[in-house]
Amino acid sequence: MSDGSSRKTRLVRRDDANAILQATIDNFPGGICVLDADLVMQVTNRRFYELLDLSETMFPAGSNLEDVFRYNARRGEYGAGDPEEKARERISHVRRFEEHCFDREVGTGLVLEMRSAPKPGGGSILTYLDVTMKRRAEQDMLRHKETLETLVSVRTAEIERQAEELQRLLDQERHINELQRQFVTMTSHEFRTPLAIIDGAAQRLQRRKDNITSDFAEEKAGVIRSAVSRMVDLMESFLSAGRIEHGRMTYEFRPCSLREIVERCVLRQKSIGNFHRFDVELTSLPPVVVVDTAAIEQVFTNLISNAVKYAPSSPDIFIRGYVDNGHACVAIRDTGVGIDAEDLPKMFQRYFRARSSTGIAGTGIGLNLVKQIVEGHSGHIKLESRKNEGSTFTVVLPVSNTVPNVAGCDQAKAG
Repeated sequence: MSDGSSRKTRLVRRDDANAILQATIDNFPGGICVLDADLVMQVTNRRFYELLDLSETMFPAGSNLEDVFRYNARRGEYGAGDPEEKARERISHVRRFEEHCFDREVGTGLVLEMRSAPKPGGGSILTYLDVTMKRRAEQDMLRHKETLETLVSVRTAEIERQAEELQRLLDQERHINELQRQFVTMTSHEFRTPLAIIDGAAQRLQRRKDNITSDFAEEKAGVIRSAVSRMVDLMESFLSAGRIEHGRMTYEFRPCSLREIVERCVLRQKSIGNFHRFDVELTSLPPVVVVDTAAIEQVFTNLISNAVKYAPSSPDIFIRGYVDNGHACVAIRDTGVGIDAEDLPKMFQRYFRARSSTGIAGTGIGLNLVKQIVEGHSGHIKLESRKNEGSTFTVVLPVSNTVPNVAGCDQAKAG
């Protein structure tokens, strides 16, 4: 083959190679810009102009990339600030011809992955890929992940809260079951005792039916009445506690004499036992208070019977009435077994019984019931006690409650 033919063949091959290279660059899915050492754009493709929103007529191959940077800076592509300073920063960075990769959101809203790779002889090859969908998908996944983590955290906290609530309810149920067991045991004992007393007295009356003296009959009748009174008090305490617990306790407020209420309770206690002496001074009470008579009578019946019960070998019971800061106060003091200091804060809890009450009949309901009735009258009850020295319970009641006048009320009498 002649030299001319060989040269022509080489030229054809070179043209073919250039055409193939240009076709490859033009069909590359991203933008391409090949720079020389002076930042002159030697090779560009159509996608380069599309992605950077540039005019190929304004910046054809052979233009300097510095002009592109200044143009972008002036139209705000790089944010607020001096456009020339913004352009210089990027020109200085590109002139290093270092390999790097970063994402940038351009003015059209696209997110471009920009890569720079140095080329032999100086300069670099810049590529631009549209990664908008990919980055947004990644952000969506990240947000979704954070949302899931939040939901999992919230759900976990809710499950833990539910578990704690279930455990609390389980513990409460166990506690209630234990209280019920104690209650059944206690009530069984409390009712069996007066029933045994009644039965014993009845048997003695039967055995001596042919020669019963009036004194003997009166003695046994007193024993029976005392036992019956104990059972009635127990029943009333249980019923009242149940009404309060289920929110069905209502009060009928009306004017009455607190002094008469207390005196009735004292007389009733005297009628079922003659060992204890009652030192009563109620003349300083106001002539009229507005209360529910039956409920307040239950309060003092309970407190006076307690004073007797917890002072089995100390006969003196002291009851004083007075007015303090617009309230009617009644203090009931015994000199009996008293209460341990550690037990004092728990004395008004339902079913609680002090250690000093061991061997003395009781349900643990009475004082809780007393407290709730007194508080239902907008009053309060105070307790002072020392072990082996006795106890003082003081009921404090407002003299008046806002209630309508009720016809036929108890007549209040001054002391």
